[in-house]
Amino acid sequence: MRFFVTALLAISFIFLPPVAIAQTGPERLPPSADLPDDKIPGAVGEPPDTAVVEQASPENPIDSMLVSLKRTRSEQAAAAIAGRIDEELDRSSSATLSLLFKWADEAENDERHAAALDFLSEAIALNPDDVAAYRRRAVVHYTSGDYAKTMDDIRTSLELEPRDFAALGLMATILDKTGHTEAALDVWRQYLTLYPGDRDVAAHVDAVMQQLAGQRL
Repeated sequence: MRFFVTALLAISFIFLPPVAIAQTGPERLPPSADLPDDKIPGAVGEPPDTAVVEQASPENPIDSMLVSLKRTRSEQAAAAIAGRIDEELDRSSSATLSLLFKWADEAENDERHAAALDFLSEAIALNPDDVAAYRRRAVVHYTSGDYAKTMDDIRTSLELEPRDFAALGLMATILDKTGHTEAALDVWRQYLTLYPGDRDVAAHVDAVMQQLAGQRL
């Protein structure tokens, strides 16, 4: 559940009090965290389309879990289902990739970010369609503060599996942290299409919509 836990920690940033946000907001981000226009949904690209996000792939093991995630009314039950979905999405497609993931995790735990990236890039070279490799590399880029490369890997991950709500959450969080509020709002809506039981995100979306409406008066 490494990706999902990291995404949840990232998402928690947006629920900090205003003073805390002011102290850690976009103006204090490192240069590598800046987002070029082509990384921002709605600028050159677009956020994942709702119809694409909702589509099911034949014989995909997460299909039934995603249906349950959308239907459950219990916040705790939804969180448990979300965790199981993340575990499934984080599975490697082969024993070789599993070994590379293990080495990458060990390197990341030792704060050897470059080595972790090398292992994950090798995994991607071996299987460019492995969702887990991109989402894992996105986490390493994120923890290293390179938001542009994080966005690149998230985009590829979402092309392979558009219903990855954790990837959407991390994308929206980066957009929020870099001051792209309206683009972030679009992505958060996609997130809630998949994971409507996340009450914190739903409350955040409502608050941002009210804030934007007030600015337009």
